[in-house]
Amino acid sequence: MTVRNFNTMKHRQSWFLGVVVVLLLFFIFFMPSVGMKLRFLLGPQSLSFTSTDQLMAENESLSAKLSELSVVAGEVPHQTPDTVLAMAYSDYPFNFKDEITLNAGSDDGVAAHDAVLFGGNLIGFVSGLTAHRSVVQTVFDPNFKLQVRIGTKGYDALLVGGPYPMAESIAKTAVITSGDVIYNAAPNAPYAIPMGTVQNASLAPDNLFEQASLSLPYDRSGIQAVEIVKQ
Repeated sequence: MTVRNFNTMKHRQSWFLGVVVVLLLFFIFFMPSVGMKLRFLLGPQSLSFTSTDQLMAENESLSAKLSELSVVAGEVPHQTPDTVLAMAYSDYPFNFKDEITLNAGSDDGVAAHDAVLFGGNLIGFVSGLTAHRSVVQTVFDPNFKLQVRIGTKGYDALLVGGPYPMAESIAKTAVITSGDVIYNAAPNAPYAIPMGTVQNASLAPDNLFEQASLSLPYDRSGIQAVEIVKQ
């Protein structure tokens, strides 16, 4: 190979390399997606930090979704054609007990007065809704009232809501003991859905009836995934 031919070849290589560099810079600044692919092909190490950050972000997103799904699976394991699964929005740090806001509404098949269950227990009824939201009046609302029955004998009572829900208007002849199940007996919810158990039974202040305080199998702040029973 002559000196002239060698210089010509070297000049062509330098020109080609210059064109490649210019094109690479163009793609990086004006077509980032193509530029990233070229950077990967020309130098895999240059993507190490970008790829790691992207993978970490995707991993955090997937972890959040997994947490949400695990809550739903743990608290409401099965959905049927007659139910709608929904997540409760957080009201922390205010912790309003009277009502709960859910991420399902009329467009999801929810209707006013639908019963709402948590862990198989009746916790309230839908009192208001929009297309994609619904508000639940819970047993902690002082205005909440529901016909219930108690124990294996099915003693009639009226459940009155509040910070400490009570079963009232129980016949004095009823034999109520701690641990007896208090369950729904009203027609606007599935019959015999439990609401809690008797904590303490005592004579009402009017001396005409008995009353019983409730022991609830859940904590209000722990309600995240619920089941809405369509009417």
